[in-house]
Amino acid sequence: MTFIDVLITCPDRASAEAIARACLEERLVACANIGGKVTSMYRWNGAVETADEITLMLKTRVDLFGKLSARARALHPYNVPCIIATELIAVEPAYAAWLEAETD
Repeated sequence: MTFIDVLITCPDRASAEAIARACLEERLVACANIGGKVTSMYRWNGAVETADEITLMLKTRVDLFGKLSARARALHPYNVPCIIATELIAVEPAYAAWLEAETD
């Protein structure tokens, strides 16, 4: 089984909580971590922009990424949200078993 961390940046805590709760309730993820404010700098429409955002980290299986991404996009207020996954190359066995058991 392959597990991933999915990073999503959100404009505010309410958006991060809504995405986290929906993904948890639908068993797309086993765990959600909502971080503090970060400053994001990015290119958008030909200009460099700066925005305060909240980071959301979701722990799940790689085979659920498509469903998770679609659900997050449906709830996210941005036109092009940052939704990226990183494969977990090593996971403590008991935690891996829990991740697998808590996701569908």
